[in-house]
Amino acid sequence: MGPACQDAANASGRPDARAAGRRKFLTSAAGLITLTLAGYRDGASCETKDSARSRNLTGDHAVGDLCIFPIWESGLDASTTTDAEYRRQARKLKREIGPGGKNTKIGFASIYAAGHLPLLLRQLKVFKQEGIHRGVIFAMQTHDQGLTNPDGDLRNYQWRLDGKTWQGAPGKRNPRDWMVVTPSRYASAIRTEMKRKAQRWAADIKRAMAAVPGVIQIINFAIEEELAIGGMQADAYLADYSPFAIAEFRDWLRHHGLYAPGGLYAGQGAPAEIVGTYVKHGQHWVSPFFADASPRQSHHGGLSFNTLFGTSFRTWSLAYWDLDKFPQPIRDPHFAPSPKTGRGATPGGFDAPRLRDHSRWWRTWDWTYQGNGNHYPPGNPGKPAFGFREFEVAHFVQDVAAMLMAAGLPRQMLYAHQIPAELLGDAKWGARRALSSASNIWTGYLPQNGTLGITRFGSLPVKSMTQYSRNWGIFEWHPLPGSPPDSPALYHAALHELQHFTAHGCRAIFPGWWHAHRVGKTFPLNNSALARAIKAFLAQRTGRHYHPRIKPAARFFGGTQNRPRRHIKKEIL
Repeated sequence: MGPACQDAANASGRPDARAAGRRKFLTSAAGLITLTLAGYRDGASCETKDSARSRNLTGDHAVGDLCIFPIWESGLDASTTTDAEYRRQARKLKREIGPGGKNTKIGFASIYAAGHLPLLLRQLKVFKQEGIHRGVIFAMQTHDQGLTNPDGDLRNYQWRLDGKTWQGAPGKRNPRDWMVVTPSRYASAIRTEMKRKAQRWAADIKRAMAAVPGVIQIINFAIEEELAIGGMQADAYLADYSPFAIAEFRDWLRHHGLYAPGGLYAGQGAPAEIVGTYVKHGQHWVSPFFADASPRQSHHGGLSFNTLFGTSFRTWSLAYWDLDKFPQPIRDPHFAPSPKTGRGATPGGFDAPRLRDHSRWWRTWDWTYQGNGNHYPPGNPGKPAFGFREFEVAHFVQDVAAMLMAAGLPRQMLYAHQIPAELLGDAKWGARRALSSASNIWTGYLPQNGTLGITRFGSLPVKSMTQYSRNWGIFEWHPLPGSPPDSPALYHAALHELQHFTAHGCRAIFPGWWHAHRVGKTFPLNNSALARAIKAFLAQRTGRHYHPRIKPAARFFGGTQNRPRRHIKKEIL
């Protein structure tokens, strides 16, 4: 990537202008809505009566189709855009990249904002008449106001490693860092808002698909979900050290709480590569620390938690603001995130690692590709033993998908939208972004439907995608950042990438960016070598059908098994 593309506020090398535009649309999509967490189990199975009926909403959608939908934000998000303008741009799109064909669909994509259903219905009617399609993007992520803190409890934010900071890194208040909410499953107020928003948006999209069938083809969500990016400045500002996140980390390691047998997330606790060989407890195989009275003791006679991880905890209660001892919300902005004594303190209590020393304990908390010699963790790709920070991000993405599916959206249309941090390089900028983000390609995999979604600016080795899925997409894409729009190198790079991608399971691409009138400076697609490459590619594949091969979802994300894993070929250390 060129220097102009290495902006700390962006995931894959976008310049500042793109980040500013993104913030505008993310902010417009945010809304403050609440509902109780009860009933989230409906999302775990992803198959309610509504979701079963949703299979009838897909019109002429076929899983084997390739969708190429340039991102046209300014036009599709503007209520001032007329039907005549939609028609004009649809025809211009067909002239520039071609009309698509039987097994290839073209159209536009943009972020869907609450209250835009009438606008969306107008677009779909025009697009159906013109024979083009639509991709929908849901901005439901923790940063950029995708989700907000509905009850004012400061525990809902991503606290930082230094034990002092809870708002974000000092200086510029980046919307990907400043007062971003935690993705922890234990933050019930945030989960309540997620469910309400998912239900509301899903209801709008179902209504639109029923009114104008066959136009919406892809539903993309959780735009580049990642942890707060303050950690790019210094380790002191790494997230997520909220009491909700640390309590979840503890229970994930022990297979306790919501991760216990019979719990909401049973079977999704830490894998054996992290905690060691599982033990039998009743009818279930669980973490060896499941029944331990304290981190210093071993109920089953093996290694204690402290011995295995090199810690010295005296109790499972959190060292700071234990949720059982101090259940009240924190609303005083002058509170101490890590008190040593007094209110909020539990001497000898459990805490997440706060020193990035590459020990086993740290790697249990965080495993970045760059930080481990450009290696994936044990168990990759079928059951990778990433650290909890990566699991926290992946679980958030999966849970949004589950909510959307439970609300009745067709599961085969859903794709994530994650940062491929392992492709950012091991130079300082890329390594720091990978560390702060805790996003990677794997976090964009949905075990519910076998799809995988990322953003990418630059070349993409397809093996990094196909190791997880043969049904994948790129939802912000430019093959040669920094190149002039009419560059021959851009044309050849784009044509090669398109041919290579689709030969290896790529099902959806959202190129950036379509500009109706004034050509933008950020990756303009109109009248560009990229558009000509897409047109040439589509001309080559007339009538060609694409058959994705999806890996079985059961291979992924299942921590607790019904049998012990006694022979682990590779340890975390």
